[in-house]
Amino acid sequence: MKTEKKTNRKTSRTKKTDKTKKAKKTKKKTAETTGRRKQTRNPMKTFITSALVVMAVGYVATATYLYINQRKFLYFPPQGVLPTSEQTVEIQSGTVTLRGWVVNEDSEDAVIYFGGNAERPEASLEDFKYLFNNQAVYIINYRGYGESDGSPTEKNLCSDAMAIYDRVVLDHNNISVIGRSLGSGVAVYLATQRKVHRLVLVTPFNCLADIAQGIYPVFPMRLIMKDKYDSEQIASVITAQTLIIRAENDEVIPAESTDRLISVFNKNYLETAIIPEAGHNNIQDYTQYYMLLRDFINRQ
Repeated sequence: MKTEKKTNRKTSRTKKTDKTKKAKKTKKKTAETTGRRKQTRNPMKTFITSALVVMAVGYVATATYLYINQRKFLYFPPQGVLPTSEQTVEIQSGTVTLRGWVVNEDSEDAVIYFGGNAERPEASLEDFKYLFNNQAVYIINYRGYGESDGSPTEKNLCSDAMAIYDRVVLDHNNISVIGRSLGSGVAVYLATQRKVHRLVLVTPFNCLADIAQGIYPVFPMRLIMKDKYDSEQIASVITAQTLIIRAENDEVIPAESTDRLISVFNKNYLETAIIPEAGHNNIQDYTQYYMLLRDFINRQ
């Protein structure tokens, strides 16, 4: 009897062991099947995940590059100057020496000209000399441009504009200001800080950060730009008689940008004009442009 019971126990244990082994095999097969299914799906998921990571890293890297190097994309200073026989002048702005020219120096009134970004403003000396024969005309290169010392930033250029004005006003009475393109941002700022007789803005913009946002729409340029030249925010306080000259085919400054700037000016002080067929970079080739400048600045 005892032997029979032992045999029954062994048989029972054997059956349990077999069941356990069978269950483990079944579980293993199920795991293997699931694993194969996962492996079938993983390559696509891995590809998508990798692509998203690469895009995110690329986006951040590009945004960082734009932030660090933004002034290289903003300022294009010509080096050296064109030969000219006109009188040179140096103006001190803090520790920086700004260099340029003056014509008709003995005139009672004066015009200060702030040029465009890559412009060689001395190329206009001869035209301005005869156009404004009743005014002294000061054309001073921005810092970092031509033979002026230093490096350009919005803060520096605006500070320099006030230094130039403060030097010019020592020798002249009514000071008019002309700002073209980039120079329009500098001119608008100066007109909010100093007494300007007449203000002319040529192919102006409302805010450079908005222009940059249109060029790089996928990046938060309004946030990352250091030099915004936000004329739209400050122009409403200007009380100088102002003329805005637009180029009909301006390929650099969108029409809506200039429209937004115009909208904030006090209409009692503002005039606007457009040069038909002119572009942003060749507006100076049109006689009407010079006639507008002459008539407005010389108006009694």
